[in-house]
Amino acid sequence: MSITIKSITSIIFLFYTLSIFAQNFAEGIIKDIETDEPIPYVNIGIVKKNLGTVSDLNGKFEFETQSNVFNDTIRLSSIGYKSKAILFRDFLKMLKTNSEIFLFPDVTALNEVVITAKKLKEKVIGNKSKSKTVRIGFQKIALGQEIGTKIKIKNNPTYIKSFHTNIAANSNESLNYRINFYNMKNGLPNEKIIKENIIFPINVKEGEFTLNLEKYNIIVKDDIYCTLELIENPKSDNELFFSASFLGNKMIVRDVSQVAWEKVGTVGVGFNCTVKY
Repeated sequence: MSITIKSITSIIFLFYTLSIFAQNFAEGIIKDIETDEPIPYVNIGIVKKNLGTVSDLNGKFEFETQSNVFNDTIRLSSIGYKSKAILFRDFLKMLKTNSEIFLFPDVTALNEVVITAKKLKEKVIGNKSKSKTVRIGFQKIALGQEIGTKIKIKNNPTYIKSFHTNIAANSNESLNYRINFYNMKNGLPNEKIIKENIIFPINVKEGEFTLNLEKYNIIVKDDIYCTLELIENPKSDNELFFSASFLGNKMIVRDVSQVAWEKVGTVGVGFNCTVKY
């Protein structure tokens, strides 16, 4: 039996490919290409697949790979940076050569804010449940998991002053979360409308939690989605439940970063905002 150079090359390529895909985990660090500084809390995931994670405070990430997604696209996205989307098999090859992945800053001009002399009205909009028996929480510990609700906007412009929810149970008061605001497309969250990450702990075991948002100057014109995202692994078993109700806007969820959004069930999570208009 004779073996040609082409056959040898194919065999070498096959073993190289198998050695890459044999990894149980994809791991690396995400950095700013201009400053070489790590980028925290980057969303990483296979587009429309239930596989992904979020980088930690030091830009590091790790998640389990699956052979059935090698030909799918992985996307990395973070506020203030241009998204990166490549084939997952190419992403793994990159990590094999260099564990550092770089993102380019995305300089976006802020919309002009018109200050009016008139006194603004203030009201609370959204789901206002304070129930202790009807409650909703993160179903599993998966970085990038989000839950939220639609906030109906009736006045243009509307200023988001603060976020509120009622905590039914919380066993980890130091765990950080991210609040996200999205515009809408086809009735689901589309693009984030904020220009910086809003990271915070929920330091309430039970009762009302309020997050002041005035310094972020969030101005909206149309209906939006407001979500909370899990961005840190708890140090112990985590329990976080929000009050919910059978009235109002229904809940939307996604299990990990970059997977498709879903509208869930008949219960709405108790998220609401104080706004000025």
